[in-house]
Amino acid sequence: MRLIVDQQFPPLLVEWLRGQGLDAWHLVELGLENRPDFEIWSLAAKHGDAVVTRDSDFLNFARQSSGGRLIWFRLPNCTNPQLISAFERLWPDVAKRLEGDEQIIEVRA
Repeated sequence: MRLIVDQQFPPLLVEWLRGQGLDAWHLVELGLENRPDFEIWSLAAKHGDAVVTRDSDFLNFARQSSGGRLIWFRLPNCTNPQLISAFERLWPDVAKRLEGDEQIIEVRA
């Protein structure tokens, strides 16, 4: 499963996810940075990808359609080092939940 990382997250996060052995791509790398959220979700759903985001708009799309998965991080604003630290702490639980069939994975810091 490919992880599509939304614009609110820096490319540094994609590097960290790849360092964990994951197939992660930033919207900029995919040429989708100026696309509306519903188009990004439609692409993810079509290919069975997961969108990694802080944007609650994707929650509505995930509730209304199947095929894609949503990893919705509810994190406060933070620096890049704080973000990576939060992912280091929270990702093991996300990884376990991805093994199941949850379509929406909400993660609170």
